[in-house]
Amino acid sequence: MRVIRFLLKGLGVLVGLIILGVIGFYVYLSTRPAPKTIKAVGIITPPAPSRFPLKFIDYMFVNGTKLYAGYTSQGLVAVIDTATNQVVAEIGDLPRTHGIAVAGANGFATASGDDTVGVFDLSNNQLVKKVPGGADPDAIIYDDKVRLIYAADHDGKTGTLIDPVAMSVVGTVPLGGVAEYAQADPQSGLIYQNLQDISELVVIDPQKQTVTQRYKLGDGTGPSGLAFDAANRRLFSTCDNKKLVVLNADTGQVVATLPIGSGVDGAEYDPVLRRVYASNGFGTLTVIQQDSADSYRVLEQAPTHFGGHSVAVDPATHRIYIAYFGSIAAYDPVPGP
Repeated sequence: MRVIRFLLKGLGVLVGLIILGVIGFYVYLSTRPAPKTIKAVGIITPPAPSRFPLKFIDYMFVNGTKLYAGYTSQGLVAVIDTATNQVVAEIGDLPRTHGIAVAGANGFATASGDDTVGVFDLSNNQLVKKVPGGADPDAIIYDDKVRLIYAADHDGKTGTLIDPVAMSVVGTVPLGGVAEYAQADPQSGLIYQNLQDISELVVIDPQKQTVTQRYKLGDGTGPSGLAFDAANRRLFSTCDNKKLVVLNADTGQVVATLPIGSGVDGAEYDPVLRRVYASNGFGTLTVIQQDSADSYRVLEQAPTHFGGHSVAVDPATHRIYIAYFGSIAAYDPVPGP
């Protein structure tokens, strides 16, 4: 009995310490100074409640006046009007939704719950077809140059190529590593793909359906988010050891390595403002200014929301969207030096 009382007392102390730690952490988050490089402009309300206690958004994608958010926890894509920040439609039957891409009149969303890519009509937000997406499809992009949808298969370590008109698979590319985010080169049609487990970035020729080059990430490990400056031929790979690696897209040479925050997942590049963004799950957005193709400086580790791992930028308004759990915070950039 004495041992039981001792164990119960120890458990109580442990629980108390955990509660105090959580309270202290949230007090810290609430007392941080306001960001200088971004300005909060609103919170987007999540869609209807799910059967899960916590909601989770994985990727987001901006197309025109609509923001598409993949609610992994609810198995749906939320369609948000960027003028009002209101959810205007939900596209369901997409178990464990992740990424969204748009090609022509249709949207494409990965659903790792049934290993498919769901095709939906942009005009009425109705699901029209499901296409095989490989093993655990995650990120997805449209390669406009070669007119193909590319789905990065996380667990399958492959890339699935889909004809967006025929809505059918036309090829599979073995990658040799766990696939995270990808980017397509609008000039050549080549696809750049982060491989998380082996800390590589590979170059894919979608027409030959093969990997043509493998780039090492220098000091960066565990890459996830990937952004691309097509004009200057620079790739921005966010890594889980709190580094953003800048590479020459044509040669794979590492031209810069910059510090970012903890828990990074997403990356975006604004070519007009020449800013690189890294969204960090521990509640910051790393804002980096591009002075030239090979010169960069961190402007700020801007405070955001705890859990804010995913980022999307509206190319027309430059508004920044950061997903944290089931909500989306909207920010406008603040001009700086």
